[in-house]
Amino acid sequence: MGYRELIRDKVFIVALAVFLFIVLFSIIHLRYFVKTNPGRWYQVPQGLPPSLQYPFGTTLTGQNLFDVIPAALLNSLTIGFVTASVSILITIVLASTTALIRRGISIILTFIDIMSSLPPLPALITLVFAWRDIITLPMIGLILSIFGWAWPSRALVSLLISLKERTFIYTSYLTGAPKYTIVLKDFIPYTLRYLLVNFVNLVLWAIGMETTVAMFGAMKMEVPTIGTTLYWALRYQSFLLGLWWWYTIPTIFLVIVVVTLYIIGIKIDEHIFYGGVA
Repeated sequence: MGYRELIRDKVFIVALAVFLFIVLFSIIHLRYFVKTNPGRWYQVPQGLPPSLQYPFGTTLTGQNLFDVIPAALLNSLTIGFVTASVSILITIVLASTTALIRRGISIILTFIDIMSSLPPLPALITLVFAWRDIITLPMIGLILSIFGWAWPSRALVSLLISLKERTFIYTSYLTGAPKYTIVLKDFIPYTLRYLLVNFVNLVLWAIGMETTVAMFGAMKMEVPTIGTTLYWALRYQSFLLGLWWWYTIPTIFLVIVVVTLYIIGIKIDEHIFYGGVA
């Protein structure tokens, strides 16, 4: 099985279609139908339930959730994709360097193990809270990637070290190929499946961490994300006041995005064999 079987898998296609629909709808809606900043407060009547005029209802902060949720989803996904991209890049560089060198491997592995064992949440809350006046969404992704690279790196290092002992790698060395060529042509194709799956997992992890950090009030709170939307819902006691739409609808969209990305990652892992063979 391979890429052809992947694109024929109905579950994968449905999950991918749902995810892309949400992303495209959010982009189109914000680009063509939202005339003001969806993060601004007191633009619409407060605390209205879902209706034809306000399909997702309004908040006690005077925001239209039908405008806020698309912006929140895109912002959360931006953080997720920045985190995943930077983390995977660090993983590739560090793991490839470790596999190619002959000395100091134990020191690098020890450093990776230390970073993998550190609890990221306290450090993330401290860093984001300290810089939240100047922080941007890509910066949040970069901060998350400080911790995101560690656990995929440990497994990739072991994978590349085992690949290093294979005959075709020795052949590349004997031909005098530069080390960067060996990485690009020999190592990367054989780790593509692992990198794709971990990219999706890192996006999920980053969205979850962003939501958690925001629930502590440590995010840039005026920027709508799924986490900040839920934070303000809790802050204004929407549970007690019966404003179920304020916390239920963002949670539903968060679950849909997480589940579809999870299915996409699982199907990639299921259909694409080790070595990237289609």
